[in-house]
Amino acid sequence: MPPRPAPPVPPTSAGRTRVFLVDGYALIYRAFFAMIARPLTTARGENTSAVWGITNFLLRLYENYHPEYIGWVHDRGVSFRQAQYPEYKATREKLGEELQQDFDRSLERVCQILDAFRIPVLAIDGYEADDVVATLAERAANTGMQAVIVSGDKDFYQLIRPGVALLNPGRGGQAAVEEQWVDQANASERLGVPPERVVDYLALVGDSSDNIPGVKGIGDKTAIQLLEAYGDLDAILTRAADIPGKRPREALLSQADNARLSRQLVTLQRDVPVELDLEQLRVRPPDAARLTSLFNELEFRTLIPKLADLETVGAVAATDSAPSPAAAVRPPELADPHVVVDAAELPAMFAELRRARLVSIRAEPGLAGISLASAPGQSWYLPLGHRARAGDFDGASPPVNLPARTDPKMTGLREFLADPAIHKAGHDVKATWVALARSGGGLTLGGVTYDSMIASFVLDPGNRSHALVDLARERLALNLMASQQVAGKGTFAEVSVAEAARVSAAQAEMVLRLEETFRPDIEAHHLVRLLEEIEIPLIPVLVDMEVTGVLVDRALLGEIARGFNKELTSLELDIYRAAGGEFNINSTPQLRTILFEKLKLPVQKRTKTGASTDVEVLEQLAALGHEVPRLLIEYRELSKLTSTYVDALPGYVSAETGRVHTSFNQTGAATGRLSSSDPNLQNIPVRTRRGGEIRRAFVAPPGHLLLTADYSQVELRLLAHFSNDPAFVAAFQRGGDIHRQTAAVIFGIPEADVTSEMRARAKTINFATIYGQGALALSRQLGITLAEAKAFIQHYFERFSGVRAWLDRTIEEARHKGFVETLFGRRRYIPELRDRNFSIRAFGERTATNSPLQGSAADLIKIAMIRIHAALQQAQLGAKMVLQVHDELVFEIPENERTVAGALVKREMEGVAILRPFAPGG
Repeated sequence: MPPRPAPPVPPTSAGRTRVFLVDGYALIYRAFFAMIARPLTTARGENTSAVWGITNFLLRLYENYHPEYIGWVHDRGVSFRQAQYPEYKATREKLGEELQQDFDRSLERVCQILDAFRIPVLAIDGYEADDVVATLAERAANTGMQAVIVSGDKDFYQLIRPGVALLNPGRGGQAAVEEQWVDQANASERLGVPPERVVDYLALVGDSSDNIPGVKGIGDKTAIQLLEAYGDLDAILTRAADIPGKRPREALLSQADNARLSRQLVTLQRDVPVELDLEQLRVRPPDAARLTSLFNELEFRTLIPKLADLETVGAVAATDSAPSPAAAVRPPELADPHVVVDAAELPAMFAELRRARLVSIRAEPGLAGISLASAPGQSWYLPLGHRARAGDFDGASPPVNLPARTDPKMTGLREFLADPAIHKAGHDVKATWVALARSGGGLTLGGVTYDSMIASFVLDPGNRSHALVDLARERLALNLMASQQVAGKGTFAEVSVAEAARVSAAQAEMVLRLEETFRPDIEAHHLVRLLEEIEIPLIPVLVDMEVTGVLVDRALLGEIARGFNKELTSLELDIYRAAGGEFNINSTPQLRTILFEKLKLPVQKRTKTGASTDVEVLEQLAALGHEVPRLLIEYRELSKLTSTYVDALPGYVSAETGRVHTSFNQTGAATGRLSSSDPNLQNIPVRTRRGGEIRRAFVAPPGHLLLTADYSQVELRLLAHFSNDPAFVAAFQRGGDIHRQTAAVIFGIPEADVTSEMRARAKTINFATIYGQGALALSRQLGITLAEAKAFIQHYFERFSGVRAWLDRTIEEARHKGFVETLFGRRRYIPELRDRNFSIRAFGERTATNSPLQGSAADLIKIAMIRIHAALQQAQLGAKMVLQVHDELVFEIPENERTVAGALVKREMEGVAILRPFAPGG
């Protein structure tokens, strides 16, 4: 559904301040069921329909109405209506166990969103939300305010009067209803009766949603006619015998008691014991950091940019008794460093720093300056490249910097930074190291022993953010300014030296504070080895790889681009032919129209904007035998390869080196795997024709060659190691094609009799086991029925019972401990295992079994990289490691070193760990 246009904002009544009163529980209920046929879910399986609807409503409310006061009201306990009429709301369908879990979870999530918006939730024991809202609305109107009741419930029409209006937020889903504003001017048009007759009207027609009986036989039209003719319910009942028309007359005569009971039930109480506490209801600035965290967790990432619009929320309502948003925020943490602008002061600084246990270092963007800290409150700032900001008035004094980095007076700085005996730390110290290495001043780092970003990642790899400002706030309750904040739209080099020094040095000092905070946890969780023997020693390896880069043949990329574009054109024509006409293939709305309206293909799932057309859906439709989805999958794959690599890679080639210098990220994947960015080289397909063509564009300079090495089937070997399943281990120990051998075991036939189809099935289930996929996913991948897939999985685990036992044992241990571990002690915490929602628990189970395998594979390749890097340096070879893609290492080697370097790589990779079925490949 397209986004709703902003409704015209009704003017407030003259001189009245608005208070918005939300019938919260009813809104959550409606939002939950609006998409019940095709609920929105996260990748973990959490139903987010309700929280998505509520969050969008709140953002619209703040944007369109700028509320000054707001209260969110829920039911609590048994109301007088249920005591008076036990059948009240009795017809509401009971939710099944799984759906109830989804709803309860949604309610919790909405409360988390409300808490982050700083919106109070009001509930009074023994009263429904309707009565609490009615009481607060009455009191607000009586004090000269305008109460705006937010609800889709027609019961509230009875309250509309001067000072009380109704905002129906509408609903999404297939039966979408637009937002409506109702006040005295249009209330009568909505139900056909004025607000003062709403109670009588509802007493006559009843309310099926609340099981209020009304008078059976009298509908909307008749009720309106009766009220127009007789005035109110009492008059109608008094003159019931005189009413023309047999059906309404007999209904009223026989059901007069029901009418009176219904009037009591629909009449909202306006004397609930609740105070209109305006200070409690005052709108305050939302917690943007908490909302960002929730939006990431709920996969509402498209909403994150909208948080910027909430920065001024609450400012209008600020008074002397309520501090302004600026006053409510803790002042930023700033340092008071020594600013060194005279090179003669450097020796004294170095002498003091050498006495420290650990020195924190931070290089600012563009190497505008360097901060050094020996302890919290003890820091220095070295301005190296500050300049006047564009637009500064003529005659202003230019910033004072230290001499150029190549100046002999700066020799001490180069020696200090490179000294391996001085233990150094940083936050993302790799970025600092690379910046120094690329500066051209002969600067490098030695003695790096700590990184607070990596320490945070090792402690909790599932944490949403390992950014320094977030860790300072979460772990130390300190508000830290980022360099980008102080630079604004300019560059950090244009920030005044004094201001830059306070901000930069505060970040350097923060690393030392975090080191003190993290150290006990690192030791308590037995993560010292992982941090100090794997992650930190990997930093110089990655620095060298990033600085070296990899050579790219731009001419070959151009040739590949022309070939890919020709294929894309051909695929477009095939898609138009199969679809029966041309359309914009890259337009999701047009694609929905073609697939689900024109071709009548079944909708598989829905997103927040309509029927999904993602690759999973296309694969499901293609499995049903439809040509268009199959062609679309191929088109998207080729289009992505073209735009992401073939067209984009030339733009990443450095003008200075002629090479691509990707950035490797140690904290990019919770499993511990490396990722890369600018450009991302991890997702180039390894074993496809088109992926192979792109890989040919990575070349070696004249006199050199590229050598690749990987661990053959490393995750399957790790599965054999962890499970110690005799049949699985034996299959590896025999060597040869593991998937063919697995097929022979599964089908109980000699390996020579295994067909290509049998091998393909065995390969699919091998990897499905690693990634925790169930029968449904397997049936789609193999194109077989769900029953066949279930039988196949059962047969697989009968043959490899040790694998099944390990999977079950791992899940149970993870549920008990709360985490799983790799061979080298890397932990992955899995709170999803204790979730009440089945889908989220299932996601947790898949994570529990997959993480030890992927994580151990990541550890193995990292250790291999460290060993090879050190061995190459010790052997003084010219060979260099230039890429790590998936589980594969790529080396640039002088042709005359091919034999010796190849042997060295093989030896070091084999020496990493002893696994039961382990054997490297090259």
